[in-house]
Amino acid sequence: MITLKLPQKKISIKEIKEKFVESIKIYGVIKPLQKKYGNKHFEDKLKEMRHLPKDTIGNDLAKILDLNNLKLIPKFENHDLKHLVLGYGMTTQDEIKMQAYLLGNGSRKLTCILFLLSGILFPSLWKEYYQEYQKGKSSPSILKLSLEDCMRMQTHDMRKKYIIN
Repeated sequence: MITLKLPQKKISIKEIKEKFVESIKIYGVIKPLQKKYGNKHFEDKLKEMRHLPKDTIGNDLAKILDLNNLKLIPKFENHDLKHLVLGYGMTTQDEIKMQAYLLGNGSRKLTCILFLLSGILFPSLWKEYYQEYQKGKSSPSILKLSLEDCMRMQTHDMRKKYIIN
């Protein structure tokens, strides 16, 4: 009998923590929302966004979602909008940083607090999370911003309004 020994990829503790947080996001938030609300309306909306003029919120958000192989999620589209406007990526670390910003900006949603609490797993980044919190405190409120209201606005203009360095 021949046995093949395949090289094993070492997984760091940080990668395990990030996969854990990502699993919570997918199975604790995204999947339940998809199941509850369905996706047909949001598939049509994403198609519409792809056809909006270049450099608009809708078109740019569609590009980001497509690039990350993501869909618009019911009750989550405004969350994705905040990723775009504030310039946070779709990684676990960027998610936690954005939640720190949103907490500073006045959000008290359970999802915000839960994701921010997952930052406990990454003590080397606590200083960065605090800096994002401070940015949120000193920025105009983004909490009421909705995709429906600003889909046709220029992304650059929206970023200038909400990103404080």
